[in-house]
Amino acid sequence: MNRLRKSGLNLLLIFVLVVLSFSRSFSQEPVNEQLFTNGSIYINADKKVDNLLVKDGVVAGYNVAPAEHGKATVIDLKGAAAYPGFCDSHVHLMEAGYSLYVGAYLLGTTDADSMAKVLEEKVKSIPDGGIILGLGYSLRDYDKWSLADLAKIDAVTGDHPAFLCDTLGHNAVINTAAMKLTNVTPKTPVPPGGKMGIENGRLTGMMRESAMNLPGVKIFSMADPKDIKIGTLKLLQRWASIGYTGAVDPMGGPGFRIMHPEIFKEMEKEGTLPLRINYCYVIFNLNDVDDAARCMGLDTDLVRFAGCKVFVDGAFSGGQAWTGWKNRQGGHGLQEVFTDDKEGFQLNLNRIVAKIEEYGMNVQYHAQGDKAIGAILDALDKVMAAQGRLKGIHIITHAAFTTDAEIARIKKSDGHVVITAQPGFWPVESDTAYYYGDRASRAYPIKKLIDSGISVGISTDFSVSPPQYTPASVVIGVAATGGGDPKNHPPIGIQEMIRGLTLGSAMTTGKDDVGTLDIGKKADLVIYETDLLTVPPEKFTAAYPRVLSTWLGGRKVYDASAVK
Repeated sequence: MNRLRKSGLNLLLIFVLVVLSFSRSFSQEPVNEQLFTNGSIYINADKKVDNLLVKDGVVAGYNVAPAEHGKATVIDLKGAAAYPGFCDSHVHLMEAGYSLYVGAYLLGTTDADSMAKVLEEKVKSIPDGGIILGLGYSLRDYDKWSLADLAKIDAVTGDHPAFLCDTLGHNAVINTAAMKLTNVTPKTPVPPGGKMGIENGRLTGMMRESAMNLPGVKIFSMADPKDIKIGTLKLLQRWASIGYTGAVDPMGGPGFRIMHPEIFKEMEKEGTLPLRINYCYVIFNLNDVDDAARCMGLDTDLVRFAGCKVFVDGAFSGGQAWTGWKNRQGGHGLQEVFTDDKEGFQLNLNRIVAKIEEYGMNVQYHAQGDKAIGAILDALDKVMAAQGRLKGIHIITHAAFTTDAEIARIKKSDGHVVITAQPGFWPVESDTAYYYGDRASRAYPIKKLIDSGISVGISTDFSVSPPQYTPASVVIGVAATGGGDPKNHPPIGIQEMIRGLTLGSAMTTGKDDVGTLDIGKKADLVIYETDLLTVPPEKFTAAYPRVLSTWLGGRKVYDASAVK
């Protein structure tokens, strides 16, 4: 845990260095013709070309005769390697960026005592009555959080309302001041799919899954957009520096939204947005689908609506994956939505999916257990039976306990059901045996999903994953070595990982103008110091191979040479 905490502090230092590497803004003007040459240039995971011609931010050709483009700006790669831009297909940049900027960084804390120690320092910088946010702690058993634990948090936070989110993003601790601010009491009805800690008739402050919504709506409505913007930009710049040109941001969790796409658009207008952003709208019930649909048709070049986000079950690492078999605590996990009306008309998954399909929207589903995945596929079967086909792209996120039968069903969707997975989870989730026994080590069958022919995008799911597992080079290295456990996690080839980070991740956005560097596609590129396919799997680290630059639509948005 000390190592993780040190890594977290190092991340904050890197934030500062990366910010210094970015100019105040980068040009928004058309760049006319550019010719990328003198390096290993891949237009997809399989095909290498001699050069790449870009015109006004779009790929115009490759293997061209340089003499015929004498007015083009030559981008001499000097032996480096270029790839289609990598997209992190599931990452909480706005949520985590804001929380890290204004909040207490709790990564590495594992109990009330260690959390209180960090909060004691943070509270010194908070004005009277100011809210304290926290992010990053991890508990062995969230249901054991007690009044005694709450008292330790209250002792250091006092009258400051505190909302402390764990590293999973599925559990929050609120202090007594936050309970008063948000009017949450032991008698407050808990939303289906949530848990609220109560001991001797009093709240312990533990809010699990959808119960986070009770204080979360009020707390996050009080966020200052200026702080959100500053914190988010720091993480965006960090992601550009570690190999990404795009990201899918859910913009919320199971108990809250942090829905500010306009902030991304402001950055785009200012010329400071370094990633192509695909944002989601979190759906808590059937009525929310109409609200999500209002985001359709409002895309800009760099900021795009990726569809809805629906939480079907709870966090795998918290023992809440919805499974068809009992976990070691004797339950089947937790549902956020249901396959019938037992929790009401509004929470019927079948109705939610059908309405999303009426609009033709794409949707990401948080689904880690086999029962959750099966419920999604059943809902999609009902839609196909009614309308003959699927309109949108349906992305199953995480897919920890996918069965062979479910993989076969997904394959029949004709590309309308895809997966986003995170190999970086393999080496950090050994403690899930507490909930799942031997099954835990066999979770996330990513190689099997890829080998089946299903489209699989690759993600970090930061801030769920520790910061040291966020660089694209680290993700590739973990995948290519099986996360140190190749018996249970068959290694994924480097070429397969490049495909997942490019075309696979593009499939999770529903957009077809990125993911490769074919003619007519956006000229989004990531440049590495050496050809990734020549690097032994065990040699990948956060520092090697080094990202030299990233480009969006032919514009350089990150330059490693500017980092001091």
